Amino acid sequence: MTPVVLRKGQFEVVIYTKDHDPPHVHVKSAGKEARITLKPVEVLDNWGFRPSEIRAILELIQAHQHGLLRKWNEFHSGS
Repeated sequence: MTPVVLRKGQFEVVIYTKDHDPPHVHVKSAGKEARITLKPVEVLDNWGFRPSEIRAILELIQAHQHGLLRKWNEFHSGS
């Protein structure tokens, strides 16, 4: 299962329920994807986003960090 936990503009943020530590999200848009850790907020992987898009993604994740961490913990509490 891949729940979308946040949509903002062109970005869709998902958390895979059977994913692994460290807590992170996947950000998708137009065939591009990035993995962003939640604590600290930083890029793990980037598949196609331009630097300006990565800056916008990091700002988005930072603004929603606490809620995204809460969602990660909800989905992975039994892991």
